[in-house]
Amino acid sequence: MNPALWTAVVLAIGLAIGIALALVPRPGRPGPGPRIDPFETLEDIDVIVSTVGLALLSALFVVYAKTYADTGARSALGLIFVLAAFLFEGVLTSPILFGAFGHALGELGPFVLVAHGFRTAAFAAFLYLSLQ
Repeated sequence: MNPALWTAVVLAIGLAIGIALALVPRPGRPGPGPRIDPFETLEDIDVIVSTVGLALLSALFVVYAKTYADTGARSALGLIFVLAAFLFEGVLTSPILFGAFGHALGELGPFVLVAHGFRTAAFAAFLYLSLQ
């Protein structure tokens, strides 16, 4: 499959899951009941951006696990460990996890959103380059 197409598919899957998760009721969200606007707050946007980043990380993990299985290259194994650490970090800093435990990002929310945005862009470029 074409690397650009594969990267676009992973981005689309992450975006769809992120939008669905942004619509799920969480503590600290304005208004009662479910909403139809997934972009109402910065936290909702961060849910989407961080979910796209986790989807890209998962795809990178699969790519390098397959590379290691095919070649046995130690560099691929090292990348698997680094990607696993990034995956754990992404899950632990996800606004979904904060919301599940009843916490909000508060004043740090915009800064975490920017960090997740840069990280997601870097992982998209890394996935595209890894598939070439």
